[in-house]
Amino acid sequence: MSQYFVENPSVLTHERHLRLEIFNAQFTFLTNNGLFSCDKIDDASITLLKNIPPLKGTLLDLGCGYGTLGIVLSKTYNLDLTIADINNVALAYAIKNAKLNKVSATAIHSNSFANIHSKFDNIVLNPPIHAGKEIMYKMYEESAEHLLPEGALYIVIQKKHGAESTLKKFTEIFEHVDVLYKKKGCFVVSGKK
Repeated sequence: MSQYFVENPSVLTHERHLRLEIFNAQFTFLTNNGLFSCDKIDDASITLLKNIPPLKGTLLDLGCGYGTLGIVLSKTYNLDLTIADINNVALAYAIKNAKLNKVSATAIHSNSFANIHSKFDNIVLNPPIHAGKEIMYKMYEESAEHLLPEGALYIVIQKKHGAESTLKKFTEIFEHVDVLYKKKGCFVVSGKK
Protein backbone atom coordinates (compact mmCIF):
# COMPACT_ATOMS: atom_id res chain seq x y z
CA MET A 1 0.00 0.00 0.00
CA SER A 2 1.36 3.36 -0.97
CA GLN A 3 0.95 5.09 2.40
CA TYR A 4 3.87 3.12 3.80
CA PHE A 5 6.38 4.22 1.20
CA VAL A 6 5.28 7.07 -1.04
CA GLU A 7 6.03 10.60 0.02
CA ASN A 8 3.68 12.53 -2.19
CA PRO A 9 2.65 15.91 -0.80
CA SER A 10 0.16 16.34 -3.68
CA VAL A 11 -2.21 13.89 -1.94
CA LEU A 12 -2.34 16.09 1.17
CA THR A 13 -5.67 17.66 0.33
CA HIS A 14 -7.82 16.96 3.38
CA GLU A 15 -6.30 17.56 6.79
CA ARG A 16 -8.49 16.39 9.62
CA HIS A 17 -8.46 16.04 13.42
CA LEU A 18 -9.04 12.68 15.08
CA ARG A 19 -9.79 12.42 18.76
CA LEU A 20 -9.01 9.53 21.08
CA GLU A 21 -10.04 9.11 24.70
CA ILE A 22 -7.94 6.45 26.40
CA PHE A 23 -6.37 5.96 29.85
CA ASN A 24 -8.55 8.79 31.23
CA ALA A 25 -6.96 11.29 28.86
CA GLN A 26 -7.90 13.04 25.63
CA PHE A 27 -5.62 13.00 22.59
CA THR A 28 -5.95 14.84 19.28
CA PHE A 29 -4.19 13.77 16.08
CA LEU A 30 -3.86 15.65 12.81
CA THR A 31 -3.94 13.40 9.74
CA ASN A 32 -4.22 13.81 6.01
CA ASN A 33 -4.94 11.83 2.86
CA GLY A 34 -2.22 9.34 2.00
CA LEU A 35 -1.41 8.44 5.61
CA PHE A 36 -2.24 5.04 7.07
CA SER A 37 -5.65 5.05 8.81
CA CYS A 38 -6.21 8.75 8.06
CA ASP A 39 -9.99 8.69 8.64
CA LYS A 40 -10.01 6.96 12.02
CA ILE A 41 -7.47 5.64 14.46
CA ASP A 42 -6.77 2.04 13.54
CA ASP A 43 -8.65 -0.47 15.74
CA ALA A 44 -5.57 -2.71 15.95
CA SER A 45 -3.50 0.21 17.29
CA ILE A 46 -6.10 0.85 20.00
CA THR A 47 -6.09 -2.86 20.89
CA LEU A 48 -2.30 -2.74 21.15
CA LEU A 49 -2.39 0.33 23.40
CA LYS A 50 -4.96 -1.23 25.73
CA ASN A 51 -3.02 -4.47 26.16
CA ILE A 52 0.55 -3.31 26.73
CA PRO A 53 1.54 -3.43 30.41
CA PRO A 54 2.72 -0.20 32.08
CA LEU A 55 6.07 0.86 30.61
CA LYS A 56 9.11 2.73 31.87
CA GLY A 57 12.29 4.14 30.37
CA THR A 58 12.73 4.65 26.65
CA LEU A 59 10.29 3.92 23.83
CA LEU A 60 10.74 3.63 20.09
CA ASP A 61 7.58 3.90 17.98
CA LEU A 62 8.85 2.16 14.84
CA GLY A 63 6.90 2.96 11.68
CA CYS A 64 5.12 5.58 13.74
CA GLY A 65 2.80 6.93 11.05
CA TYR A 66 1.21 10.06 12.50
CA GLY A 67 2.34 9.01 15.97
CA THR A 68 -0.60 7.49 17.84
CA LEU A 69 1.17 4.64 19.65
CA GLY A 70 4.23 6.51 20.82
CA ILE A 71 2.43 9.68 21.82
CA VAL A 72 -0.24 7.91 23.88
CA LEU A 73 2.25 5.62 25.62
CA SER A 74 4.80 8.36 26.22
CA LYS A 75 2.27 10.72 27.76
CA THR A 76 0.62 7.95 29.81
CA TYR A 77 3.84 6.54 31.27
CA ASN A 78 6.20 9.55 31.01
CA LEU A 79 8.59 7.80 28.60
CA ASP A 80 11.56 9.11 26.66
CA LEU A 81 10.08 8.83 23.15
CA THR A 82 11.70 8.30 19.75
CA ILE A 83 9.46 8.23 16.67
CA ALA A 84 10.67 6.83 13.36
CA ASP A 85 9.15 6.31 9.93
CA ILE A 86 10.27 5.75 6.35
CA ASN A 87 7.69 8.28 5.16
CA ASN A 88 8.74 11.91 5.72
CA VAL A 89 5.15 13.13 5.41
CA ALA A 90 3.95 10.74 8.13
CA LEU A 91 6.91 11.69 10.31
CA ALA A 92 6.12 15.40 9.90
CA TYR A 93 2.58 14.71 11.13
CA ALA A 94 3.92 12.67 14.06
CA ILE A 95 6.09 15.65 15.03
CA LYS A 96 3.08 17.99 14.80
CA ASN A 97 1.01 15.57 16.87
CA ALA A 98 3.65 15.24 19.56
CA LYS A 99 3.63 19.04 19.95
CA LEU A 100 -0.18 19.13 19.81
CA ASN A 101 -0.36 16.62 22.66
CA LYS A 102 2.53 18.20 24.62
CA VAL A 103 4.86 15.23 24.25
CA SER A 104 8.61 15.55 23.66
CA ALA A 105 9.95 13.24 20.97
CA THR A 106 13.11 12.64 18.99
CA ALA A 107 12.17 12.10 15.33
CA ILE A 108 14.22 9.95 12.94
CA HIS A 109 13.59 9.47 9.23
CA SER A 110 14.53 5.83 8.77
CA ASN A 111 13.79 2.75 6.68
CA SER A 112 13.30 0.36 9.59
CA PHE A 113 16.53 0.66 11.65
CA ALA A 114 18.79 2.08 8.90
CA ASN A 115 19.24 5.42 10.76
CA ILE A 116 18.51 4.21 14.29
CA HIS A 117 21.58 3.45 16.39
CA SER A 118 20.28 3.59 19.96
CA LYS A 119 18.87 0.79 22.08
CA PHE A 120 15.52 1.02 23.86
CA ASP A 121 13.63 -0.38 26.82
CA ASN A 122 10.50 -0.72 24.69
CA ILE A 123 9.66 -0.83 21.00
CA VAL A 124 6.11 -0.72 19.63
CA LEU A 125 5.13 -1.68 16.12
CA ASN A 126 1.92 -2.06 14.18
CA PRO A 127 3.66 -4.03 11.40
CA PRO A 128 3.35 -2.94 7.76
CA ILE A 129 1.48 -6.07 6.68
CA HIS A 130 1.37 -5.15 3.00
CA ALA A 131 5.15 -4.75 2.89
CA GLY A 132 5.40 -8.53 3.18
CA LYS A 133 6.70 -11.06 5.68
CA GLU A 134 10.35 -10.62 4.72
CA ILE A 135 10.29 -6.94 5.71
CA MET A 136 8.19 -7.60 8.82
CA TYR A 137 10.51 -10.38 10.00
CA LYS A 138 13.54 -8.16 9.43
CA MET A 139 11.88 -5.49 11.58
CA TYR A 140 11.33 -8.05 14.36
CA GLU A 141 14.94 -9.27 14.16
CA GLU A 142 16.37 -5.75 14.15
CA SER A 143 14.08 -4.77 17.01
CA ALA A 144 15.59 -7.56 19.11
CA GLU A 145 19.06 -6.18 18.34
CA HIS A 146 17.95 -2.68 19.43
CA LEU A 147 16.51 -3.67 22.81
CA LEU A 148 18.25 -3.03 26.09
CA PRO A 149 18.52 -5.95 28.55
CA GLU A 150 15.02 -6.85 29.75
CA GLY A 151 13.64 -4.78 26.85
CA ALA A 152 10.51 -5.77 24.94
CA LEU A 153 8.98 -5.46 21.49
CA TYR A 154 5.19 -5.13 21.42
CA ILE A 155 3.21 -5.75 18.24
CA VAL A 156 -0.37 -6.27 17.12
CA ILE A 157 -1.26 -8.61 14.27
CA GLN A 158 -4.37 -10.25 12.87
CA LYS A 159 -4.60 -14.02 12.45
CA LYS A 160 -5.49 -13.51 8.78
CA HIS A 161 -2.29 -11.44 8.35
CA GLY A 162 0.05 -14.09 9.73
CA ALA A 163 -0.25 -14.06 13.52
CA GLU A 164 0.69 -17.73 13.83
CA SER A 165 3.80 -17.45 11.66
CA THR A 166 4.73 -14.26 13.54
CA LEU A 167 4.50 -16.16 16.85
CA LYS A 168 6.80 -18.84 15.43
CA LYS A 169 9.27 -16.17 14.29
CA PHE A 170 9.14 -14.50 17.73
CA THR A 171 10.09 -17.79 19.42
CA GLU A 172 13.16 -17.97 17.14
CA ILE A 173 14.24 -14.41 18.02
CA PHE A 174 13.23 -13.82 21.64
CA GLU A 175 13.86 -15.68 24.89
CA HIS A 176 10.40 -14.85 26.26
CA VAL A 177 7.29 -14.58 24.08
CA ASP A 178 3.88 -13.73 25.52
CA VAL A 179 0.49 -13.43 23.90
CA LEU A 180 -0.97 -10.50 25.83
CA TYR A 181 -4.30 -10.51 23.98
CA LYS A 182 -6.04 -12.94 21.65
CA LYS A 183 -9.60 -12.30 20.60
CA LYS A 184 -11.55 -12.25 17.34
CA GLY A 185 -8.42 -13.07 15.35
CA CYS A 186 -6.40 -10.19 16.80
CA PHE A 187 -3.18 -10.88 18.73
CA VAL A 188 -1.04 -8.57 20.86
CA VAL A 189 2.37 -10.20 21.28
CA SER A 190 5.47 -9.26 23.25
CA GLY A 191 8.99 -10.51 22.72
CA LYS A 192 11.61 -10.00 25.43
CA LYS A 193 15.35 -10.61 25.44
